Amino acid sequence: MQAIFFGSIGTMVETSEIQRKAFNTAFKEFGLNWYWNIGNYINMIQKPGGIKRIKEYSKLKLKDNEVKKIYDLKIKYFRKYSTGTVKPREGVLDIINYAYSNNIKLGFITTTSKETIEIIKDSLSQYINFNNFDLITCEKDCFKKKPYPDIYNFAINKLNVTKNNSITIEDTPISYASSKKANIKTILFPGEYSVNKKNILSSYKIFEEIKNFFEIKQT
Repeated sequence: MQAIFFGSIGTMVETSEIQRKAFNTAFKEFGLNWYWNIGNYINMIQKPGGIKRIKEYSKLKLKDNEVKKIYDLKIKYFRKYSTGTVKPREGVLDIINYAYSNNIKLGFITTTSKETIEIIKDSLSQYINFNNFDLITCEKDCFKKKPYPDIYNFAINKLNVTKNNSITIEDTPISYASSKKANIKTILFPGEYSVNKKNILSSYKIFEEIKNFFEIKQT
């Protein structure tokens, strides 16, 4: 059985600037004199994990309950700023339709929070029916998050598919490494704030890459 895995949120929709704005609004409401500019944020988001990001930026001076309050505020504003303002990245809908037409399983294999995933699902609901995905993961589905391969090994086992007949789309080198460590063919689909490395297979013509992968498999 074959599968296509959308990895991080950024493989489906561009939200980096919206999330940066949501973080800054959350900091202000919480009473922190923090401001993440674009340069800061680009470096930060190369590693997944919003709560971890806040902890590290505070140099571990904030208590866990304070970090959680800030993160909850960020989620609130992320939902507010995302509503009616986002759409799928180019090629995403073509990939989803291709999977439907060719009986290929679809996975959204992320290690972000369930709240964030729900925001993405709601924001893209006019374009994508996520009920048709065979698997959507979140942070609770693995012990070690990306760049460890755990979440992809979980997805392979859960969907009962083979690695050599599956392909992953990721948007940052660290998330890319997670899929590669699981021995799955992986393509980097860089986002607006992604930092690419020359030795990583990347493409902006993502639908063509996916289609070619399965056509070669059939020959």
